[in-house]
Amino acid sequence: MRRVVVTGLGMINSLGLNKGDSFKSIVDGKCGVRRITCFDANDFPVQIAAEIADFDPNEVMNPKEVKKADRFIQLALKSTKEAMLDSGLLESNGKCNEAICDRFGVSSAAGIGGLINIEKNSIACFEKGPRKITPFFIPSALVNMLGGFTSIEFGIKGPNLSSVTACAAGTHAIIEAVKTIMLNGADRMLVVGSESTICPVGIGGFAAMKALSSRNDDPSRASRPFDKDRDGFVMGEGSGALVLEEYEAAKSRGAKIYAELVGFGESGDANHMTTPAPEGEGAYRAMKAALNMANIKPDYINAHGTSTGYNDLFETMAIRNVFGGKENVPPISSTKGQIGHCLGAAGALEAVISIMAMNEGILPPTINQENPDPECDLDYIPNVPRDAKVNVVMSNSFGFGGTNGVVVFKKL
Repeated sequence: MRRVVVTGLGMINSLGLNKGDSFKSIVDGKCGVRRITCFDANDFPVQIAAEIADFDPNEVMNPKEVKKADRFIQLALKSTKEAMLDSGLLESNGKCNEAICDRFGVSSAAGIGGLINIEKNSIACFEKGPRKITPFFIPSALVNMLGGFTSIEFGIKGPNLSSVTACAAGTHAIIEAVKTIMLNGADRMLVVGSESTICPVGIGGFAAMKALSSRNDDPSRASRPFDKDRDGFVMGEGSGALVLEEYEAAKSRGAKIYAELVGFGESGDANHMTTPAPEGEGAYRAMKAALNMANIKPDYINAHGTSTGYNDLFETMAIRNVFGGKENVPPISSTKGQIGHCLGAAGALEAVISIMAMNEGILPPTINQENPDPECDLDYIPNVPRDAKVNVVMSNSFGFGGTNGVVVFKKL
């Protein structure tokens, strides 16, 4: 089986417009959760989110194209451009070399897609009639337009795939890209997970499920993974991107190699639409499969860690079972307390964060660990980052519908 390595990274979230600023803020324990500003949320039970401020899509797109793309696509182009530049695979014209473009693909992911434009055009249709629907509505909202826009932007002509598996989508996009390279379907794959659903319908929908924290008066302390006082997750927006390459192809061109993907696992809970399987049985099987493939124990786990009761408890139980007891579990953190839960983008963002933690030798903290849940009894790196020699990292993602994905990266 062909080996797959990571040669480019990019991300944008509420703590930074690039991977360097984002990672520094994350390890510094900063929080990007604020009161919502992109719409008037005063009448909503939830009035907080991790919004991205100061992002100008005109910096990464032709201004004429901006109105044709929903915000989740605009964010994706920001992170993918950073990853492509980082990989050294862009020519001076901003495209990948024609000699490699046929064997260079895209694997994209979103949990919902263009909800902002769906909401906007639905309102226009019902209030003013169907003639007020923009012709750009459908192409701007489809999840696979992530792959469409990015392939056009960089001239990438290989396989063009999309994953729509709720909050596991970003991780599944990585896995689909790895499978494609391993099976010789491509030599390189650009992976991007992106999401932007901070709008009335998005916040209102998750609030109706009682899934979101309503700590409106204390935004920076609202998302509290594994803390006894947690009351739900905080919606975030963002995008993460990775360039994956076949090992020999990357090595032959002298590319900087961040990590090798050495294991992945997938499973389904077959239990409930929104509640994880008891004791995290599905998560356990996904982690077990990933670690069996990797055949090495991780030094760090980036947890799914949503700050919801069932997820935090069952993920803890699953991790404890995978490693054969609390004493054998490596350090864990959840970065969702800082950048919110970015739904379908979460897996890609957290993979980027995990790889950077491994390369920088510093583990992100789990912020707001002030009153630890006694049933969540593992080492979650509470509140303060930790210097550590890290050679192997594991990243977990679990989605509504009982869909699970886990990836393991190793330093070369």
